[in-house]
This record gives sequence, structure tokens and C-alpha cells, in this order.
Amino acid sequence: MLRQQRLVLYAIMILILLIFEARGTVEAQSPDTEAQSKVIKLLKSIENNQYETFLEDGSEYFRSRISKQHFDNVSERLGQQLKNGFDVIYLTSFKQAGLVGTLWKIEYRDGSDDALAKIFTEDGKIAGFWFQ
Repeated sequence: MLRQQRLVLYAIMILILLIFEARGTVEAQSPDTEAQSKVIKLLKSIENNQYETFLEDGSEYFRSRISKQHFDNVSERLGQQLKNGFDVIYLTSFKQAGLVGTLWKIEYRDGSDDALAKIFTEDGKIAGFWFQ
């Protein structure tokens, strides 16, 4: 009797999932490839200590907020770890302060702890970038 109840419960759960799938309410988010290429470019700039390349796609506001000294400090701390290789994995997009942002997981190939990166773009320019 208990086995039959479990089978009925599983059948109902599968049916519900199929209904949601058919209605389009269960949908995976796809990554923003433009934002992904910008994140990779920013990380490669940090890896290779290329300050000008880091600022290249930034808005005026973004460019005014990142000093050479601050960039050098970050590059010194993270550069070698990035040189060991990394993968950028899309997590989600979100709205914050009137901008659309995307959240990315950075997996280091040396097996060290993962990091998170947030990027905000506005009119094709980088408006903000945070790395944790």
C-alpha cells in the first residue's frame, strides 16, 4: 500500500513538472554573452596588470572611480591566481539602482576557493564591477 502511494505521488509530481514546462513557466536564464566577454576582459586585465585595458570599456563614472594604485593592488593580489586559469560561469541577472547587472561565479583551476563577480552595464559601457 505504501509503495503504491509513493508511485502515485511521484506520478503527480512528474505531471506537475510537465505542465509547468509546457506552459513555459519553468525556463532557464541564458547568459548575457556581452557581459561575459566584458567580465573575462576585466579579469584578464587584472591577471596581466593592464590598467588601460581594464578601463577601456568603462563609463566615465567607472573610469573615474578606479585609480591606478587601487588597480595595481588588486592585480598584485589576484594576478597569479588568475594566471593559473579560471572559468567564468553565469549565475543570474538582476536589477539594482536602475541598472541591469549580472552575477558570475569565478572558478579557479588551481582548486582554490571560488569568487563572485558582479558587472553592471549601461549603454554598452561598464558602469560597475565588483569582485568578491
